[in-house]
Amino acid sequence: NEYKSYLSRMIRLCCVGTKCIQGMLPWTRLQHSSSRYPKSALTWLAENLKDRPFLTNTLFGALFMFGGDFVQQYYFNEKINWTEAGMFGAIGALIGPLGVIWYRFLDRRFPGTSALAITKKLLCDEAMWGPAFAAIVFYILPLIETGNHDAAATEFKSKFLTAWLGSAAFWAVAQSINFRFLPIHYRVLYFQIVSFIYDTALATYKYQF
Repeated sequence: NEYKSYLSRMIRLCCVGTKCIQGMLPWTRLQHSSSRYPKSALTWLAENLKDRPFLTNTLFGALFMFGGDFVQQYYFNEKINWTEAGMFGAIGALIGPLGVIWYRFLDRRFPGTSALAITKKLLCDEAMWGPAFAAIVFYILPLIETGNHDAAATEFKSKFLTAWLGSAAFWAVAQSINFRFLPIHYRVLYFQIVSFIYDTALATYKYQF
């Protein structure tokens, strides 16, 4: 209940803060119905994804990966390890801007939304992005956490292949939707939102098994 209450307050604060910062509502109108918030928040988000893609995706990447680890800790641990959640959030902050560059590269290299173009993007994504991401989680992160190469290498050897194959199965469907239907400036955010589910499962696999 403590964590649910904390998250609820943070969501409300972010919603109000977003409107204030963007100047969508003056301070005297913040007391009006919250039913107006979603439309303005989505407008703000759409504008920033186009105008400031690196900053916006960095923030959301950190938020969703932090959230994914937080959720698995909430259900499995007696106490939240904020350092662990923060490390996951830091990875998300790194993935966000890299994702912008990566999706732009894929669109330039394989333009269009034909079945062939999407297939090529998927194969490239799973052959390059998937292994790189898994390596960050199962080698770089434990290396930072423990400072021990042997421990990090052991975790990498025991979990990398399973995580990568599971990732390939999950993202084949998710990324097909992404590449077929979404404009390029929304793709990283879509990836991060869907990643919240994946990151929760990934953090559970990393820390509970």
